[in-house]
Amino acid sequence: MNRLYAQARFGTLPDDFDDWALCDAHGWTVAHEAARFGHLPPDFDQWELADGYKGRTVAHVAVRWGTLTPGFDQWELADGYKGRTVAHVAVRWGTLTPGFDQWELADNDGDTVAHVAARWGCLPLDFSHWDLSDRNGRSVAQEAALWR
Repeated sequence: MNRLYAQARFGTLPDDFDDWALCDAHGWTVAHEAARFGHLPPDFDQWELADGYKGRTVAHVAVRWGTLTPGFDQWELADGYKGRTVAHVAVRWGTLTPGFDQWELADNDGDTVAHVAARWGCLPLDFSHWDLSDRNGRSVAQEAALWR
């Protein structure tokens, strides 16, 4: 197993490798390792594989490290810990792609992606969903004003 993790880390897995769900005792899969180091194939399609620690998907790892493949569109995948979507993580790490439009996605606490972006001061200049409310009825505009 260690050999597979090393190959995933250094991008030397065989071209026909397809056992991405192999995992260690903590549920960290070969896919998680490859995502961490940017070595997933362009046609990778198992973004929902979750680790055994906090239920982080491969997509969560890739977005955290800025290694998502072009065309990724499964922003709604949520972790098993707080229900944070891939988009929530992307906002926090500054890896949300231009043109993102799923601002209403909410985590288990009711925070939308837009509210998190307002809190972190990274709403795009053309943002227009200022009236979007979180679970507590607070709008994005109100959230942004709180964190100025």
